[in-house]
Amino acid sequence: MTLQEIRKEIDAIDPQIRELLMKRLDCSSAVADAKIASGDLTIFRADREEAILKRLGEGVPEERLPGYLSVVRKIMETSRMYQYGLMYDKLPDPFSPLAKELVIPADCRHVCVSLTRQNKPNALAQVLSMIADYGYDLEEIAQTGGDASSEAVTFQVKIRGDLNETHMKKLMFQLAAETQDFRIVSCE
Repeated sequence: MTLQEIRKEIDAIDPQIRELLMKRLDCSSAVADAKIASGDLTIFRADREEAILKRLGEGVPEERLPGYLSVVRKIMETSRMYQYGLMYDKLPDPFSPLAKELVIPADCRHVCVSLTRQNKPNALAQVLSMIADYGYDLEEIAQTGGDASSEAVTFQVKIRGDLNETHMKKLMFQLAAETQDFRIVSCE
């Protein structure tokens, strides 16, 4: 095949991928509704995601497995982000508990948070990916607790963005749900 023929084949595949992703997001919407109805708002379940990755990775050629699993992880991250957004929109005031006693100035340009994650590969990358997926830039990050031998590591993260925006509040809602000891430290 020529390069042009290969690109034409890729162009024919991409709309099929889009259609399947839209169907998957429809299912994610139904999952969010079911969770709200049941009162169980747990979206991120690391054990379930690891089992799915293991199952879906079976039979994938070794040289393609890392890239394939990376795409599947991103699809799951996107699904979670979508579900958190839907829940945020449907729940009564999900942000207030995260901002207790926090003064949010009208000209907020940076949000500083403290959060803890399990000390395992990809844990911090998932947090940074969330921030980027919401369209925000990272200003600073510092490890404030734990070390290489610890089971959990705590970070202070400064994000460029306005905490008055609903989109930023949705990011805070997701970060709080997917990390431990989450706290909004300041808004400057």
